[in-house]
Amino acid sequence: MLFFGVTGSFQLFVEGYDPQNEGILLFGDTFQDLHNAIMMSYLGPVIRLSHVLIGALLLTKKYWWIAQLIHLPIAFNIFCIHIFHDLPTAQIAFFSMGMIVSLGTFLLVFLERKRFSSWVINSDPYGSQR
Repeated sequence: MLFFGVTGSFQLFVEGYDPQNEGILLFGDTFQDLHNAIMMSYLGPVIRLSHVLIGALLLTKKYWWIAQLIHLPIAFNIFCIHIFHDLPTAQIAFFSMGMIVSLGTFLLVFLERKRFSSWVINSDPYGSQR
């Protein structure tokens, strides 16, 4: 994640956005239009830099689970894009990489569900001053 974030950010900031380098030309027109709109807006650099942050946090022992929480919505989007816009698969390598990344994130978040559920279940919005 860190490698792809750094190389993608470098490429985006130095050379600009190029759909040829993204590998999206194999997908349908709807996905290409959506991806191009996202990457040419402010979200392109935000996504690339978030990959750098997530990759750096994944390398730590203490904060890797925060990286998983940050990556969860991205992984969900990857999963949905491949399910809704990549069937039948444009290229099996893209489909399998997308599924490995998204399902791996879902699995790791599921395995750490006790850590995350304590935030939701035990939280008291009014404090203990009732």
